Amino acid sequence: MSDFEKDLLTFASPALLGRKQANLFSFSMTCLTDYRKEIDKYQKELAPLGISVEYLYCRYDRVYLLVYRKDMMLQYLNQPAVKDFLIGEGYPETIGEEDSLYQSLCILRKHILQDEDFPHEVGFFFGYPPEDVFAFIREKGRNYKLVGDWKVYGDGKAALRTFRSYARCRKRLMEQASNGAPISSLLNLRTASAV
Repeated sequence: MSDFEKDLLTFASPALLGRKQANLFSFSMTCLTDYRKEIDKYQKELAPLGISVEYLYCRYDRVYLLVYRKDMMLQYLNQPAVKDFLIGEGYPETIGEEDSLYQSLCILRKHILQDEDFPHEVGFFFGYPPEDVFAFIREKGRNYKLVGDWKVYGDGKAALRTFRSYARCRKRLMEQASNGAPISSLLNLRTASAV
């Protein structure tokens, strides 16, 4: 297994297996030359499975890749409260529609690069529970119940189950890929439903 594949599985397994709509991970700009061919390969191999791998942005000598499931992301972004909030932040009025996804990701990229911290709406693109994203914004990142893959303000028990599910995704894919199975062959409905 290559270094890029280890990064992909370590940081994007939940999205790869359909447990999460998106994962973001980064690597040093010095790795880009070595990783570029594999990124291109996985962009092509994963697209028929409904999984996109895109360069989201570069900052502080790091390259950030977004691995996401377009259908899941569009469904999530189309929730009325989420959609209304994002439109208020400058996203297109058609944000939950396929035609505007590229434009929406460009706006997200712009917001990330303009802000020293991640813009608060990034949680919506990752598929965090809307109540937690709204509470994070309202509480300015403080007063949360627990922290794992995100800061939890709402249902802590459900969040813990989700965190464990994400950990199982990572463990399962890492084990199977370490045994020589190609990543694309591991991403089928049978494997995803067993996690």
